[in-house]
Amino acid sequence: MQVIAYICVKYLKTVRKITLLLCIICITFFAKAQAPAQQWDEGTVYHTSGEVFSGLVSWAPPMKGQYPDGDQILFKNSGSPDIFPIPYFKIKAFTMGRDSFVVSTNINLKNNPILLVEVDGPVNLYAAKIFKQGFPLLIGSGGGGGHFGVGMEVGTAIGRGVKTSYYFGKTPNTVTKLDKKNFIETMSTILADKPEVVAKIKDKTFRYGDMDDLLKYYYTGKLPVNNEQQ
Repeated sequence: MQVIAYICVKYLKTVRKITLLLCIICITFFAKAQAPAQQWDEGTVYHTSGEVFSGLVSWAPPMKGQYPDGDQILFKNSGSPDIFPIPYFKIKAFTMGRDSFVVSTNINLKNNPILLVEVDGPVNLYAAKIFKQGFPLLIGSGGGGGHFGVGMEVGTAIGRGVKTSYYFGKTPNTVTKLDKKNFIETMSTILADKPEVVAKIKDKTFRYGDMDDLLKYYYTGKLPVNNEQQ
């Protein structure tokens, strides 16, 4: 009986180790699968050397610590399989599809120096984006019961996704972060060329948390569905 008990205990420990290993693999795979997918768009890269390269450009909001030397973009010539990574500190600006990006040397943006230009004007509006991995969460199946029941756990995460912070200024190197306190005054100045948009900011149809809807209204003149009756 002692031999059988010993074998059972060893078996249980082995199964638990295998289950734990599978959980770790699942979490790692899930994290990689949920990272922003790589896509290529026609674009132009303005190098700090003064050179200009046109071809296919790829960039997605990076995860914290994804690149040892900071953020980067990928570039390749149209029709070529060769991919060239270009670190942020060698880039002044670049376009990717319809979007324009600049690189900031502001110390407050050292973790995400690549900025999307949301509004280009006397005072510019920029968006800094970073991919958040979220908090790991293990969901157990409950096991088979008894001392030797084996449960399975699936890895997922809470709070995963792209976090966007907005900055404004005349240049990408001299920017101030947009927040609730300066939202009305700042956005009224940035979007001053469209009085009807400013009116919606001042009557609080659009608030600090409505940046996506506000910018859509600014560019298209269409109110979000939930605001159309206001």
